Amino acid sequence: MRTIAVVLLACLIVAEAHATSPKLNSTTPTGGQRGTELELRLNGARLDDTEEVFFYAPGIKVLKIESAKADAVTVKVKIAPDCRLGEHLVRIRTSTGVSDVRTFQVGAFPVVVEEEPNSELGKAQKISLNATVSGTVPSEDVDYFQVEAKKGQRLCAEVEAMRLGRGAFDVYLAVRDESGQVLAASDDAMLLTRDAFVSLVAPRDGSYFIQVRESSYGGKEDYHYRLHVGAFPRPTAVYPAGGPVGETVKVKFVGDATGDLAQELKLPATPQEKFGVFAEVNGLPAPSPNWMRVSPFPNVLEALPNQDREHATSTEVPPPMALNGIISRKGEADWFRFKAKKGQALEASVFARRLRSALDSVLEIFDASGKSVAVNDDASGPDSSLKFTASEDGDHFLRVKDHLGDGGRDYVYRVEVTPVQPTLSVNIPEVARNDSQTRQYIAVPRGNRFATMISAKRANFSGDLAFGVEGLPGGVKLVADMMSSKVDAMPLVFEAAPDAPVAGKLLDLTAKSVGSDVKVAGGFRHEIELVQGPNNTAYYGARADKLYVAVTKAAPYKLRIEEPKVPLVQAGAMDLKIVAEREPGFDEAITVKMLWNPPGVSSASDATIAKGETSVLYRLNATGEAQTRAWKIAVLGAATVNGGTLNVSSQLAGLEIAPPFVAGKIETVSTSPGLSARIVCKLEQRQPFDGKATVKLMGLPEKVTVSEKQISKDDTEVVFDLAVDAKCPTGSHKNLFCAVEVKKQGQVIPHSIGAGGILRIVPPKKGETRVAGK
Repeated sequence: MRTIAVVLLACLIVAEAHATSPKLNSTTPTGGQRGTELELRLNGARLDDTEEVFFYAPGIKVLKIESAKADAVTVKVKIAPDCRLGEHLVRIRTSTGVSDVRTFQVGAFPVVVEEEPNSELGKAQKISLNATVSGTVPSEDVDYFQVEAKKGQRLCAEVEAMRLGRGAFDVYLAVRDESGQVLAASDDAMLLTRDAFVSLVAPRDGSYFIQVRESSYGGKEDYHYRLHVGAFPRPTAVYPAGGPVGETVKVKFVGDATGDLAQELKLPATPQEKFGVFAEVNGLPAPSPNWMRVSPFPNVLEALPNQDREHATSTEVPPPMALNGIISRKGEADWFRFKAKKGQALEASVFARRLRSALDSVLEIFDASGKSVAVNDDASGPDSSLKFTASEDGDHFLRVKDHLGDGGRDYVYRVEVTPVQPTLSVNIPEVARNDSQTRQYIAVPRGNRFATMISAKRANFSGDLAFGVEGLPGGVKLVADMMSSKVDAMPLVFEAAPDAPVAGKLLDLTAKSVGSDVKVAGGFRHEIELVQGPNNTAYYGARADKLYVAVTKAAPYKLRIEEPKVPLVQAGAMDLKIVAEREPGFDEAITVKMLWNPPGVSSASDATIAKGETSVLYRLNATGEAQTRAWKIAVLGAATVNGGTLNVSSQLAGLEIAPPFVAGKIETVSTSPGLSARIVCKLEQRQPFDGKATVKLMGLPEKVTVSEKQISKDDTEVVFDLAVDAKCPTGSHKNLFCAVEVKKQGQVIPHSIGAGGILRIVPPKKGETRVAGK
């Protein structure tokens, strides 16, 4: 009885100690006003051991975790008065895992909760100008809101729906007068991806009605929105669409109902692919940003008219530089003249749609005589990008136009013309199609390991890469091999000491080129798909440039690879032994999978250490072209603990790919049922080996038998005598090969040689008794 009690206690301890894979689905509310405190509920699963709720950017402080239950965590947060407006990323760290990323919006205006019934014009909910409404659109719902405005006053409404990341909510927005007439309406605004805004000047004093619904009168309980209504500006674009790092630039916000707005902006001191800027009038900012690109290149602004080559905007600024303009009318094309040196390799990239401009660009380069040198339409999504080499010193021309010949006041663009430069970025590949969240973080249990794949995107260079993470949590270290120039992905392993504090940090994961004259560094990027549309289309997403690394409570199992003492040879196989070290009371099945295979190596998608077992053999196969060298590999384990998945990994283990000891070619042979036959495999000795190697002829048809043979390092052929049964069916068998087993250091090294050998079984000729092959 005492023994049974101890076992039960051990099982109970395991169950209590490990709650795994927390899930964060949404936040309630979806946003808040800066300068306020509020109670925030984070909804999900397996959240009862939450230790931290954290935001990726400064400005939102978690004051207290009020409660933590399995399906929700409630926290008190304080939003700073100067908190950046717009979208903020949030995660949860529990004692044993890390959640998905979700979003939380920060606005400038007081938040009003939508109240039903408000589905008719006559029952519209009254709100004040410069307010944000938090509402939902269940099936077939229509929401109306009534505001008062003065004649000549700017009246704007903008809705965040799909941008909340909750679902494919295609919102429709309209402003109506007291008679119900539509004064302005919007479905998909280019600036807001698939969300909507309307902007107008009030034609008279009185009441105006804002209508919000799903575009096809659909809806769901989870279709949340944030509706901003006020006298704030709502420009559709900013010009120029970029500027030099660290400088103060004069910009023009275009597309607002009252006309263009001039403003000075201080740009950040480091390059930014997308830098959000807010138009502001009378202390009222736009609810969401316009986008600029910040780069270390001087600006060149178009000088009108520049709609043909003869009137091209001319600049003496040599590359690198940034050309800025607006395709303001239908059928318009903008021209620029710039200097280039003979033999200079240049790259020209348009930034328009990436900055939410309406322009679908076509870019073309011409030499001084007007001859086209290079042209591109959609190299970077709808944006254009191309490379060219100047054929002579002197003038070159650049032309930008819209693919469909459209134009308008918000068809802004920026073209960066630069010498071709090496670039590098790294990311964690998706573990499954359309899954941009799973294991996009590091959660390493105390005294254990956690492996991740890392992928590198090199451009304009090829070289080995070294990886690093500065400021890791206490007790954590990164174990990483050099990434060979021949591969673009490999595993990294994070290890935590048994006494490492349970904690987490947002960190920079970097890669640097090594061993070459090209010096380039790149950082981590996580593209987060928040809303999926039809045909696996990403409707809306966000981006993070920090890797979250956490130490969690100890796991009930560990994994290790028994490092092979012999190589895996080309055209060979290996059974890799994976060993599990289990805590008492934990006997669940553990699924293990190779995170990555070296080039030319394949494996099954996974293997299972059965319930209660402590090891499994995982078969690896190498092609004849597998890259020979010493590689590093790791396996990732997954086990179900308390209804969730708990991942740990093996160490980063060595695996050598080597040339085969012997190769061979099987000669084609024909025989008949009932006759004997002899098959010869010609041998090519590649590496010497000690003793004898076993050779088996494989791929034979039924009713044909043969004995295995042995060879030494000196043999030039191996001969197999076949016994062909009289009932053996006729036919051609083209998949013969020899399985060779060479022994080294007490371990077997399997080879496959002679692939493609052919044995033909043909009808016998009358009276034939010969031995085939003689």
